[in-house]
Amino acid sequence: MGIMWPVKTVILTLICLCFFLAVSCGCPKSPPQPEQPTPSPPLISHSESAEQLAKRFCPIIHLKGEGGLIEHYEPTQIETLVDQSLVRDINDPSFQEKASISSLLRWSKSIYYLDLVGLTPSIEHYDDYLRSYNEIKNRYKPTVYARISEQIEDGYTVLQYWLFYYFNDWRDYHEGDWELVQLNFTGKTAKEIIEAGEEPFSAAYSQHQAGQQMSWGKMKEAGFIEDIHPVVYVAQGSHSNYFTPGNFWAGLDFDDTGLSSWQTYQPEQLNIVLLPEPGATEEGFEWLDFKGYWGEYRNFYISLLDLRFWLCGPFGPSWKEGESNSEKWKQPVKWANNLPEYPKPFWTAFFSMLGDWAKLAVFSLFSPADLHVYDSQGRHIGLDEKGQLETQIPGAMYITPEGTDYKIILIPDADIANEYRVLAKGTEQGKMDIRLQIPDIQRKLRRYLEYLDVPISPKTVARAIIKPEIPGLMRAPSPGEMQGGTKRDTITKLEIDNNGDGIFEMESMPGMFIQQGATPVAPTEPDAAPTPKRSP
Repeated sequence: MGIMWPVKTVILTLICLCFFLAVSCGCPKSPPQPEQPTPSPPLISHSESAEQLAKRFCPIIHLKGEGGLIEHYEPTQIETLVDQSLVRDINDPSFQEKASISSLLRWSKSIYYLDLVGLTPSIEHYDDYLRSYNEIKNRYKPTVYARISEQIEDGYTVLQYWLFYYFNDWRDYHEGDWELVQLNFTGKTAKEIIEAGEEPFSAAYSQHQAGQQMSWGKMKEAGFIEDIHPVVYVAQGSHSNYFTPGNFWAGLDFDDTGLSSWQTYQPEQLNIVLLPEPGATEEGFEWLDFKGYWGEYRNFYISLLDLRFWLCGPFGPSWKEGESNSEKWKQPVKWANNLPEYPKPFWTAFFSMLGDWAKLAVFSLFSPADLHVYDSQGRHIGLDEKGQLETQIPGAMYITPEGTDYKIILIPDADIANEYRVLAKGTEQGKMDIRLQIPDIQRKLRRYLEYLDVPISPKTVARAIIKPEIPGLMRAPSPGEMQGGTKRDTITKLEIDNNGDGIFEMESMPGMFIQQGATPVAPTEPDAAPTPKRSP
């Protein structure tokens, strides 16, 4: 006999069954919502980690503060140039537009250049630039422009510090100057580098058209890092960056960072500006896309062997001639890897000399005068009485860049043990700079000597006798001298014959002639230095 269920129970059971079926399989569901895209990370140039990284490794900058020539221009804001400049057109001399940070994007072609109003880049107007800079510099801050490039897929991250200077008053006078200190990390993000406390694996410093690189480990061993900050010595006038202080032949002249006294900028004294990538169109950074020249354009350069020194404003950090990206910006690690490794000088990337570069003697003269060098055997390098070049020292070179009064004599495998004699014979009225550097193989140093702003005429003959041993000069080198491998000679005198009678009646100490003065002395017979021989 079947079981009889109460009516209410049956109805309740049916309602529950329908509800269960509806929930489990019957009722339509809401359509699936599209997945929210993962938000793109903010530009690294604006991230907190990037700011921390830029501050953490900011370099300590040393500007020359000693001697007659000191560094007058500090790394500064680009506004020091832009605010005082007009935008001009290379092809249209009549065109001019007041420059501003935002307007540089409007004129972003390589035919345009920034021109400081009322100033002309030449040695005759050097004081005008310095006066102009001193009038405005307190409106701006000492500044470095930091850029972080994360190339994780290529296995590296780069931290660049771009330094801008108002004027370059080295031998290649020009308005505006961009230099670079670069640190290379393994392929981690800025955040990962900060969290892991990671340090760079190498550093690269710009010097003229190239530079030097060095591993971070070797820098630490040599004491080239303070706390966590790389130490940078800036050459007076050219603003090339060096790992050590010293005097370094740089082709067109010597780079001089000073040896004992500097104007030092600690990281906390520097305004660190974090850069976005070009094209980010961020307000205040339009200038990154300016493809023109940062300074007056002059279609002129001085060529020395395979080096070219342009006498015009440089391109900005990310650009080069032809409106393409520079290697420093686009392939920064490749650029760094192609640099000579410290202490090998930057110019070895362009040309090689006979013998060991560390044993190269350099004699240079800036003057309307002829330069002659003799060694202890009486062998001569220079022009003979007929104006023909005489090179009696094997491998020696005599270089005269076209369009200049510059003369250079390079002697390979040189040693201060060979007593050298330098002779300068005036050809016109003017002033003379003599600089020379000779290896001291025994002491593992290079003797450096300079005489600056010496008056000269067609009758002037000046000479210096560089002796291997000089009492008082061979004291123990200072820490700066030991690091740079340079020994500055402040004792050897320059003897001067003003009227060409063969009697050297005046002498001057090394350094600036005007400051040091010149002292009349008892006449010295002329046979202390041989005269150029006539070729047979």
